[in-house]
Order: sequence, then structure tokens, then C-alpha cells
Amino acid sequence: MLFLKSINHVSRPAVAILISGLLSACGAHIPVEIKQPVKGSPAVEQVYQHVDDYLSQKVRWGGVILQTENKHNASELTIIALPLNKEGKPQSSDHSPGRFIAIIDEFVEPLVYSPEREITVTGKILRTETRKVGEFPYEYPLIKVEHYHLWPVKVEPAYYDYPAYPLYDPFYYPLHYPYYSPYRRHH
Repeated sequence: MLFLKSINHVSRPAVAILISGLLSACGAHIPVEIKQPVKGSPAVEQVYQHVDDYLSQKVRWGGVILQTENKHNASELTIIALPLNKEGKPQSSDHSPGRFIAIIDEFVEPLVYSPEREITVTGKILRTETRKVGEFPYEYPLIKVEHYHLWPVKVEPAYYDYPAYPLYDPFYYPLHYPYYSPYRRHH
């Protein structure tokens, strides 16, 4: 507050607007094209069954990145499809409807677009292509990406491992921290 008192009366509103703008920028900005479902977007399972019926159809799919490969003029992301929530974010699930390849017309950094990162894409179905998963031939739908959103990394909260002895130790005194802490912090 001392900082605001030293600013003259003309620039206080500008500083307030700047601070509120910075605080609102801290929230995750989800593009409208990702947030809104695509009308008539087929599910991944439908495309696997009748690929020819859905060529050039616009879709909104998402999942977890399995691999990022940069080609001469595009990047290919192999994605394990997952169901999306109402904002378009992939939901954790033990069931995946399949895999697909998202083709982005620019270089994406493989260390940022790394395995296990969640991503949602919108675009059109180009075709299918058979590639191998191990020794197994697998039919991948290829999506020409128009919009995409890489979701922030999930951070696991720290928890504390509380020992059992303070519950029954009549001489337990928690204020002996500088010498010994019975609470070990885990990350």
C-alpha cells in the first residue's frame, strides 16, 4: 500500500487497471474453439467404424500425448484419446476409444509437448494411416489441426506423514522443532 500512496492521483487508476489485468491473466485462458463443442463432431469410435463417412468432418478431440515428432513442415502428435469434460479438457479414464494423430502446421517443442501432457485439438479428418504399435498394425485417423490447447501440468499437492506416537505419548511437545521435527514433508 505504501507503493500506491507514493503514486500521484492521475496514475492510480492506471496502476489499478494494470494490477487487475495481471491478476486476470493468471487464470487459464481456454480458447473459445476448444471450449465449445463442435456441432456434429463424431466420436473417435464412430470414425474407426466408418472412416469414409467422416472425411473432412470437423472434430474436437483430446487426450494424452504419447509422442511428438517434428517433420519438415509440420509436427505430428500421437494422442491417446480420452473423453472430454464440458470445457474440452481430457478426463482421466481407464478406457480410451483409441489413438489418433494430430498434424500441426508449425514446429512444437517436444520437451513441452511431452508424453503424458493433456491436449485438446479441433480440426478436420484428413484420412487414416496404418502404422505399427509394437508389432501390431494400427489404423490412425489423421486430423489437420486448426486450433489446439495444451493443458497445464497437474501438480501433486505435498502431504505430511504424521507419526503415530504423538497420539499416545504423554510427554509429546510439538515446539521442539529446531532440534527435531517429527513431521517429515514429502513431495
